[in-house]
Amino acid sequence: MAQKFFELIPPGTRFPFVKSAKYFIALSFVLLVVSIGTMVFNYSSRGSALNFGIDFAGGSSARLQLAREVPIQDVREALDAAGFEGASAVTVPDADNQIIVHVKDVASIDMATAKGCEEAVNAYPKAKLKRPMSYQGGASKMFFVFESAPVYSELEALLAKAGCVGKVDKGTGKQDEFPVELSLVGMGVKIQDELNQALGQGTVTEIVSSETVGAKVGSQLKADGVKSLLYALGFIFLYVMLRFDLRFAPGGILALAHDAFITVGAFALTWKEFNLQTIAALLTIVGYSINDTIVVFDRIRERVALSRDTPIEETTDIALNETLSRTILTSGTTLLVVLATWALGTGTIKDFAFALMIGIVVGTYSSLFIACPVFLWVNRRFYGGEGHLLTPDDAAATVEPGTVLAAENAEVDEATGRAIGDLRAEAAAKAASQGEGEGDKGQGVGAEDGDEPAKASRRRRRQRPQS
Repeated sequence: MAQKFFELIPPGTRFPFVKSAKYFIALSFVLLVVSIGTMVFNYSSRGSALNFGIDFAGGSSARLQLAREVPIQDVREALDAAGFEGASAVTVPDADNQIIVHVKDVASIDMATAKGCEEAVNAYPKAKLKRPMSYQGGASKMFFVFESAPVYSELEALLAKAGCVGKVDKGTGKQDEFPVELSLVGMGVKIQDELNQALGQGTVTEIVSSETVGAKVGSQLKADGVKSLLYALGFIFLYVMLRFDLRFAPGGILALAHDAFITVGAFALTWKEFNLQTIAALLTIVGYSINDTIVVFDRIRERVALSRDTPIEETTDIALNETLSRTILTSGTTLLVVLATWALGTGTIKDFAFALMIGIVVGTYSSLFIACPVFLWVNRRFYGGEGHLLTPDDAAATVEPGTVLAAENAEVDEATGRAIGDLRAEAAAKAASQGEGEGDKGQGVGAEDGDEPAKASRRRRRQRPQS
């Protein structure tokens, strides 16, 4: 008893992918223009094409737990009054009375305050500085070297009064020196203190998380993120070129770049935070999309091998229809998991799932309507149908005038391309046309000639795709 398997797309479906490609390419062009336009608008109106997180833009971020519900506008006004540059605050949607604060400051003190602290230490009577204070703008520590041992508690109180609040500890140095280091309070603590002072003591009860990234580090992370995407695309290009053929590689790479750019455009349109987690999501999308594209390319290559004299456009349509059910089921089940993660997740997990959701949809679409049309154009433009990847004109040109093609499923001689049954019939007719005196000899020769193609040449059964 034959087993029946579930197929989402009925066998024999013939959706005209190749003929419809121009409409989907036009749709992709519109999406790319919208993505670019949105980023240009964001840059002109907000000062940045994307809502870069502190990973890329630099600054500090703190997630705070509030004792009561506070209007987010009051929090923003309190941050502005405290002098935080480029401050922003948003509520955490799936947590009770929690907010996330972003500021551009990376240190709790500025250079003017640091200089004031150095002057206060110079006036400390119980120990004299051996050399000037060591501090770099934006750093979280200050370093001092004394000629004699100071009293740490007194020094800590002195620095706090001057505006450098932190913990004083013994540093490292030479034996005849007395190094001291001051670990400044983090930006999370400073934000908490400023909000409690403006909104009432006890308003901020806990610092859930706090993170600070310097501007130089953020720029380096941004450059490294772009490099990682470019390296991924380059190595995938080499893999597809070696795994299949050079004519397949441009379509695969353009499809991947198309997927990544439209996903970035979705972040620009929704103004979601673009950070290192987003780069990880883009790399995941690239890997997922090329897997689907390779499955499609592999089926096209199989079909070309089975139907060498069929136009490549027709072969591609058949291959895409054959993989359509598998593509929809695989991408659909993956999308269900990502949708669940997006619906139930919070914070960075939710944004990561959002990127995957866009990438899976666009990646599946590009495998069918971007990668394959580009492959066909490269084959037609640069290869001219060479190597069995024939265009319709090339396929017609390979048939000589007056040639009668063998019937489907007929045995074909590889050397001549004609049906072996036709060769035998011609040999028999030739033998019958000879004279009666030479009939036996002619018949013998005819028989040998009739059998020769079957013995000397390799046989193959012509296989055509089932329509």
